[in-house]
Amino acid sequence: MYFLYLLYGMKAALNKSIALLTAIGVSCCLLLASAGCATSGKSNQIEPAAGMDSQLAPPSFAPVTFSHPISPIGDVVRLLGEQTTGGLVLMSGLEERAGANFDFRNTPYQEVVAQLAGAIECDYLHTPYYYMILPSEYALLQELTINEYLDSRHSGLTASVAFGAKTELYNVLAALGESLDITIIADNFLAEAHCGEMFLSDAPFPVILEAILRSTRLTPDSFAVENTPEYIFIHTTQNNDTDSRLLNRRPLTPEQQSLLDRIVSVSLPNENTAAQTPFTAAPIALRDALLPLTEQLGIEIVAHRRLADIPINPCLMKNVRLETALNLLLRQWPLPDFGFEIQENRILLREK
Repeated sequence: MYFLYLLYGMKAALNKSIALLTAIGVSCCLLLASAGCATSGKSNQIEPAAGMDSQLAPPSFAPVTFSHPISPIGDVVRLLGEQTTGGLVLMSGLEERAGANFDFRNTPYQEVVAQLAGAIECDYLHTPYYYMILPSEYALLQELTINEYLDSRHSGLTASVAFGAKTELYNVLAALGESLDITIIADNFLAEAHCGEMFLSDAPFPVILEAILRSTRLTPDSFAVENTPEYIFIHTTQNNDTDSRLLNRRPLTPEQQSLLDRIVSVSLPNENTAAQTPFTAAPIALRDALLPLTEQLGIEIVAHRRLADIPINPCLMKNVRLETALNLLLRQWPLPDFGFEIQENRILLREK
C-alpha cells in the first residue's frame, strides 16, 4: 500500500477572471435535516443541491465542523480539505464562483456537500470514496471509469491526494507518478487540461485517476487508456497508433538491442522537475529537451531542425525501457509522423 501526500498546486488568483460555466439551477429534491448546521447571511437563502442518482453506496465520512466566510468556492473546498478528512472534487471551471457564509457544526458530510453545491447552483454525485460537485448538464461524467483498463500493478495502489484548481493535467500526473513510482503520461491534446480543486483520503489509485479526469471535464468517449506493467498512457481516441516509433528495427546489432532494453527514468523539463518544482513546470521546445534527454538516457539524443520547436510537456517516466521512453515521448504528439533512428553512438528524432 502506498500513501501519497501532495501539496496543493497553483492557487487561482482571486482577481483573475475566467470563463464561467453555465449551470442550470436545480430545485431541492433531497430534504436534509438542518440540525447541527447553522448558517448566516447569504447562506440562509441556499437551497441544498440535489444528489444525482447512483447505484453506488455513498462514502461514510465523519460529520463536519467547519466555517468559512463568503469567498470563491474553490477556496472553501481547499480549506475544507485542510481541516477535515473525507473526499470532495470540484469540477474545473467552478472554483471562482462565489460561495456563501458557511458555518457547520457536527453536520453530516453529505449535507455539507449539498450546501456547498447549492450555493453555486450545482448538483453533486457520489462514489464510495468521494463526492463531486458539478452542474447537472455534466451528469455524463458519472460514466467515466478507469479501473477496467489498469493492470494489477497499478490497480492495487492506494493514496491520499490534494490538488489545486487550474493545475495542468501533465503536472498532476508527473507528481502522482513521482510519489507512487509509476509512469503516467497523457498526450498533448489532453495534458494541458486543468484539474479542479479536490482532496481524497486513502482512496484506490484507479479512483483517484478517475476523479482527476472527471474534474477536467473529459467525456468518457473522448479518450482511451493504454496500460502495460511499464506505464499508463492516456490519449485521445484519434491518437491510437500503438506501433513502435523505431524506424530502423532491422537490422539491429546486439549492442543496439541492449541499448533499447536499458531501464531508464526520465524527468522533463529537467531531472528534478517532479521532486523540486511540483505543479509549476511548463512545456519546453524539443531543442531544449535534447540535453536533459541525453544526460538521463546515457546516449546523445539529436533531432532534425524542423522538429526543434515542437512542444514537450512536463512528464515523468519511471523505470521503463529506453525504447518505451522514446515511444511515449513521441506518442505525446498526436501525429504518427515522427520516429527515432538508432545511429552510431546517438539516436536521431526525425520525421518518418
